[in-house]
Amino acid sequence: MDHYKEAFERVIRNINWRKIKSYHKQLNILWEFEYDKEQVKRIPTVAELKDDLRSIFDHVLSEDLNYISYGNWIIFWDRDEGISGDIRVIFRLADFIFEEDKETRKSLEMALEKAIEKEDYEYAAEIRDALHKKELEK
Repeated sequence: MDHYKEAFERVIRNINWRKIKSYHKQLNILWEFEYDKEQVKRIPTVAELKDDLRSIFDHVLSEDLNYISYGNWIIFWDRDEGISGDIRVIFRLADFIFEEDKETRKSLEMALEKAIEKEDYEYAAEIRDALHKKELEK
């Protein structure tokens, strides 16, 4: 288990945290904290960002997951017992925008099928939510 923790600590050391924090600043991605029983929203520190990623890695290990998508993080970890394997960490900041021609239910369903075929499950979830929203609007 220690070699797994060592592996993800190497990943954490190699991430450009100033760049991650700059995305938070540029896009005004705020976290909510409690100070003196009062909720405060602010940009997280680099240490807080690292701790957040560490907690995601801990969850991946405790649940024996090979993939997780949480917040702005996507982690793929291809490992075998005793071998650290390959770790891919993605910090994503993407909004999926549905163009006008995708507004119809049929085009959304076709886009959903294509996303599933490509195994782009994040995009498929966005499309599924749009389809569900259309059902609620009826």
